Amino acid sequence: MAQSLENKIEAALTAGESRRSILERLKQSEEPHKLLFHLNNISNPVRRGKYLYLNLLLALILLFVTSKKLLAIVLFGAFDLLLFLSLVVPIINFYLLREILRFRRIGYQFLAVLATLSLLHPENHFFPEFPLHLAMAGLAGLLYFKLFPKAELIKTLEK
Repeated sequence: MAQSLENKIEAALTAGESRRSILERLKQSEEPHKLLFHLNNISNPVRRGKYLYLNLLLALILLFVTSKKLLAIVLFGAFDLLLFLSLVVPIINFYLLREILRFRRIGYQFLAVLATLSLLHPENHFFPEFPLHLAMAGLAGLLYFKLFPKAELIKTLEK
């Protein structure tokens, strides 16, 4: 069975191979834009260990906020279009939770932006939502900059 591109990159990074060498080795056999996306989206395994507890804290905060939102939706009770529209936010949050637990760059980017934008919603202006959303935005931003430094970002396929 063929290994997925993401798994190949993950294994190579775990083995200590640099992103540039992975790019050179795989650019002939894979689609270049997918390869570049996955190379930039997967964090370095060494850094994961350093920030594991902060990542778990961020995941727990996101899970708490999402569970609270889901509980409010379920307790509202009506089975109609509004119920399905209300489920959009928890579905997006579960996707972000998955990406954060896998230490993927896109999860931190989206969570930092969405947590900040959620502060515009009036229901999030009160305790405990306000500090939780601030903490989510701050932790997501911090982890984004610590796990994915700009120096490691590969912008083009050319050297």
